[in-house]
Amino acid sequence: MRKVALLASLTLLLAGCASAPEETIEVAPGTTVAYGGLTVGQCLSQDAATGDVSVSQAVDCEKPHFGEVMSAGTVRTVGDRFDAAKIAEMANNFCVTSFEDFVGVRYDRSKLQVFPLVPSEASWKAGDRIATCVIYDNSGSITGTLKGANR
Repeated sequence: MRKVALLASLTLLLAGCASAPEETIEVAPGTTVAYGGLTVGQCLSQDAATGDVSVSQAVDCEKPHFGEVMSAGTVRTVGDRFDAAKIAEMANNFCVTSFEDFVGVRYDRSKLQVFPLVPSEASWKAGDRIATCVIYDNSGSITGTLKGANR
């Protein structure tokens, strides 16, 4: 009886150590394709401030613009399920985490802002798994890139 109880206890202990599939956003080296056909580093017109962003809003970074595509990654969820709240949370965390590498200072010490663009339920069903981070300055238009801005 003791051997059975010990074996059952060990089985439960080991089962608890097994990890569930992780929900993440991954950036593969060289991945530059973002939401709506945009690429990382492209600057966006003032129309992008509405949140309805597409490649048609890409503008020359040397001219005044609203923001810039800072990073993009592929969303991975457990069971490949669409969960709007979870995906938004993951994307927000991804944007904050990738902020320092792009700008040069931590997000909580910067005056710049980010907003994530995430797949809709319809685009998810069509295979869209891209989360895109757009960086902008809430105080007005930007001229030039924000990469390495250190502010």
